[in-house]
Amino acid sequence: MHKIVHIPENKNSTHYFKVTISSSKAKHYQPSTELDLLAALSLHNTTRPGVTIIPGMQPQRTAYTLQGDTRSLQVEGAPFERAAELLRRSPEFTLLATLRQEPANSGTILSFSHGFNRYLELQSSGRRDEVRLHYVAAGATTPRVETFPFRLADGAWHRVALAVSGAQATLFVDCHPLYRRLIPPPDRNFTKPQLALWVGQRNSKHSLFKGSLQEVRLVSGPHGYLVQCPGLDSECPTCGQFALLQATVQELTSHIHDLSLKLVGTEARLKRLEQCDCQKSCYSNGTVHADGATWQKDCNRCSCVHGEITCRPVECDRAECKNPVLHPGECCPTCLRQCLLKGTLYEHGERFAPKECAECVCHDGNMQCTRVDPETACPPLPCDPPDQFTVPGECCKFCPGVDYCSMGHSCDENATCMNLNTKYTCKCNQGFQGDGLSCEDVDECQQAGGLYGHHCHSNTRCVNVLGSYVCQCLPGYTRKDKFNCVEVDECASQTHGCHEDAQCANTPGSYTCQCREGYTGDGYACTPICTGGCLNGGVCAGPERCACAHGFGGTRCERDVDECAPPAHPSAHAPCVPRASCVNTPGSYYCVCRDGYRRDPHRDHCEDVDECAEGFHTCHPSARCVNVEGGFRCECDTQPCELSCSWQGNIIPDGSRWKEAGGCRACSCDAGIASCARALCACDTDNTSLAMDSSENEMRVAPASCCPHCEPRFHCRHQEMHHVTFRSGERWLYQCQICECLLGEVDCWEPECEEGGGCCAGGEAGAAGEWRAPHRLELAGCAPPHCAACAVRTPRFF
Repeated sequence: MHKIVHIPENKNSTHYFKVTISSSKAKHYQPSTELDLLAALSLHNTTRPGVTIIPGMQPQRTAYTLQGDTRSLQVEGAPFERAAELLRRSPEFTLLATLRQEPANSGTILSFSHGFNRYLELQSSGRRDEVRLHYVAAGATTPRVETFPFRLADGAWHRVALAVSGAQATLFVDCHPLYRRLIPPPDRNFTKPQLALWVGQRNSKHSLFKGSLQEVRLVSGPHGYLVQCPGLDSECPTCGQFALLQATVQELTSHIHDLSLKLVGTEARLKRLEQCDCQKSCYSNGTVHADGATWQKDCNRCSCVHGEITCRPVECDRAECKNPVLHPGECCPTCLRQCLLKGTLYEHGERFAPKECAECVCHDGNMQCTRVDPETACPPLPCDPPDQFTVPGECCKFCPGVDYCSMGHSCDENATCMNLNTKYTCKCNQGFQGDGLSCEDVDECQQAGGLYGHHCHSNTRCVNVLGSYVCQCLPGYTRKDKFNCVEVDECASQTHGCHEDAQCANTPGSYTCQCREGYTGDGYACTPICTGGCLNGGVCAGPERCACAHGFGGTRCERDVDECAPPAHPSAHAPCVPRASCVNTPGSYYCVCRDGYRRDPHRDHCEDVDECAEGFHTCHPSARCVNVEGGFRCECDTQPCELSCSWQGNIIPDGSRWKEAGGCRACSCDAGIASCARALCACDTDNTSLAMDSSENEMRVAPASCCPHCEPRFHCRHQEMHHVTFRSGERWLYQCQICECLLGEVDCWEPECEEGGGCCAGGEAGAAGEWRAPHRLELAGCAPPHCAACAVRTPRFF
């Protein structure tokens, strides 16, 4: 961040302030266009609360005074869409404003916001004398802030312009560049839900601008500040234009690379085409076949497709016979004629025995029968001839008790071979069905009961397996026996998956989970509910119970813990070293040496100041000053001598009481020692302390003008928790920023090390007054603030 030039403050001068924003991802240059937001609000044709028409800085143009705490200047409808589209599509844009802001007011000039969250906002803080640009960087979710130290809220007319081009932001005042910063490019999608555009406020309730506006414009395109300052020289090129040129060169380079690859592929295809004839014909054994022609070669059918020959076997029709015959020279088998014998048809090749020791074969319609010689055709038998017997229909004799199965059988693997007197038979096993030569699995689950059905009972389902079935328990049930299952109470047996903060309810075969009251979730994952959430890094630890980060307290961690309050236990260590006073800040504290002491930078402690030697005492010239620990006293060694006080060039009599700063400071002279302190406010004292002489009260108690924190009309409400109020002068943390209530108005800024509290967490005093180094204050969801003073072994004195 570099300051270019600083313009001295002059209430009679006119200031120009402008912001230009550019994105390096822009692909197309857009001509400069602008949108008048005050004209879009049609303020000259309407009557709105808190808005009054007045003459402006330029008399020929109308200005509007914004006052009050109830106002709604929201740009809606087509103007809002145009503004969002202007910022979304333009590589660079500018925010322009002509205004007059009341002193001490902290208000928003222009804001794109959703709820309490800022998306793109231009704000002027009269409390801190600085101009702030709040924005969400590209690819980020939380807003950032860029601060420009300049006093805008001084009651005088100003022209305002801020220019951001690419990653560069330039601040202009009175058409002079003041600051130039490098920032992350802002996000320009403008697609967040409930995004709204406001003029003179952040939303309907907060950061209300108080003063006058004559011009609020959005200008797209480079050099947008020339609309307000035509006499300025334009930079050439801007960062946005350079980024656009760089992106264009990269895009052209990518296109050239793609074209080169396509050219290489095209050349390869051309070389292949040069090797083929124009008709893409096929050549086979000296014969030319045209593209698309088909022909048969042997038992294959071939075709020519774009110069390529493809062949596949000839498809044959199905032969409707048991024994088809393939003749020489033919590609498909054919059926021969059947034979008819005694009214029965026999297929070609089919054999049968019309009687004992005779065999007939059908051959192409002719039945050929032959006699079988038992002596040569029948196998020798192992039994004696008297034991041999003849079976009707069989040519050969048999022996009793022969194991035909062991001699070889053709039963299916899922069948059992069974011996008979003269042969064997096959029977399918249990769970299979068929003729024994071929067996298929039986699906018992298709029917219940019976020989081929299942016997699964309550709370089960049948699952078929090869040759059998099993009864599988339904979910939520456990096995009782082979065919029955009983319900399991997952809640009683602690086998459920409910979250520890959920209630388990048993159901038939299952269970349900429901988060307990005060929790949300599906029952399997429950999180506590804290209405409104927990602030300042706190986490919701239980129903409506926030676990606050160190330094915060309250129902929602909205209150700062006063680390400087007296410790509850006498043995507790003081937050600061001896001779130092503790100053509380939001979320932390810091230490300063008490009056009469100064910090020793080499020993990190508070040393006594010799007021007598350094001329800081208030003794009368006739008295002698004697230095004491933390102060001094006045003594008279010779007469004449006075113990009056020498105060700001005047002699104040001993025992005098007076007020300064409009009664806000109460001063006294005691034996030559003059001291002043902030006068007490009535709301900060109890009734007993005021039950004294009225004249004494008049000297001690400050007037109401010194105590704005006592008046309810100067109190502020929390940005989200409207039931939480703060008195004027109180501070709190909100969205990683320090906020302060000042005369009824809220102002927020980033933590700074000079503030002590927001940046560095307090060091601690150890044994024997040892000073412990501070550490950074880190809150959940907040980036650690930049703080060079938070280095190791650095004491927190200010």
